[in-house]
Amino acid sequence: MKFFLFLAILCFTAALSSSLCFAQTTEDNSVQNIDPLLFVSKTTSSDDLALGSSVEIVTTVYNYGQSPAFDVVITDMLENGTAKEKKVDSIPYNGSETLRYHVQPSKLGSYLVGLTVVQYNLEQGYNMTSQTTYSNLIREGDAYFRGEDIDDESFRGKLSVLTRERYDRLHARFIKETTAYLFLGCIPTLFPYVLYHVKQSMINEILRRSKRNR
Repeated sequence: MKFFLFLAILCFTAALSSSLCFAQTTEDNSVQNIDPLLFVSKTTSSDDLALGSSVEIVTTVYNYGQSPAFDVVITDMLENGTAKEKKVDSIPYNGSETLRYHVQPSKLGSYLVGLTVVQYNLEQGYNMTSQTTYSNLIREGDAYFRGEDIDDESFRGKLSVLTRERYDRLHARFIKETTAYLFLGCIPTLFPYVLYHVKQSMINEILRRSKRNR
């Protein structure tokens, strides 16, 4: 009997120790990855433009981490070798900072949207904790994974610079197609509504006639 009691106490002690170890492991896991996590999003006001026109480029840096990012420097490299830069003291967790500017391409073809380099410190004023993140993606919200061996260049920071005639022709066709789609889409949407009111009017007319004939 004493042996079984001793065995039960031993099992209970082992289970309690395992639970404590597991809780400690869980706590350790919960406090890991508390550094800032910066994500760079680049958007443009248009996917194509006419030569001589300008386009707005918006670079937004989000902090999805658990702590602020300090001494943040956002740098956009332009095709002509210059750079646009913005400095902020910090980006809090769940916060963001935006760099906006306009560019005017000088030649036809593809205009390369510059690479964004974001440098920041994990500790304020301490450059030994410096980190860097990059991006030259645009329209990443429309991107999807097509395999490790496939690089979809339509999201790799390229804009189409067209002649004015080509640009106007493309956008005129887009307006016509959009108008046609809206018109064709309204017909099946409005038809039941119109039919209901026609039938309702017929019923009301029949009721009025029946009242007059009484």
